[in-house]
Amino acid sequence: MKKSIAMMMAAVLLIGCTNCEAKNDPADGNPDASTPQLLGAMSPQRALEYMKTTDNLIIVDVASKSNFERKHFTRAINIPIENLTEQEERELYLGIPAGHPVILHCRLGMIVPGAYRTLKELRSDIPVISYIDGAPLFDEYSNWLKEQKK
Repeated sequence: MKKSIAMMMAAVLLIGCTNCEAKNDPADGNPDASTPQLLGAMSPQRALEYMKTTDNLIIVDVASKSNFERKHFTRAINIPIENLTEQEERELYLGIPAGHPVILHCRLGMIVPGAYRTLKELRSDIPVISYIDGAPLFDEYSNWLKEQKK
């Protein structure tokens, strides 16, 4: 008797778990997802591979305007957080298009963790948020983009 009850309970659990999907997983492209997938810090090499394989990725450079003008990723958005008031920074984060994965970076990975924390607090409508922990691989990404256009 105990054995048959245990087997019935196991069967119920197995049947019930076949429908145990993450209904609010933003990585699945669920538009109702209200919590971004937070990938956090990535090494520059891992970030480069992620950037190469992630469709519709928005790259946000939080370095100063002068550093951005010297070198930046193609199509990156510059939000120079060290030169902005808190309100200006907030407004620029709110201007990032919703529904796209975002990767943030600076030049050495020193100021970007704060930007990451701010963005994840402000923008639950961004499905995936990450940042480059270290010096971005600008040239490698640019070279890869050129190869893709051939």
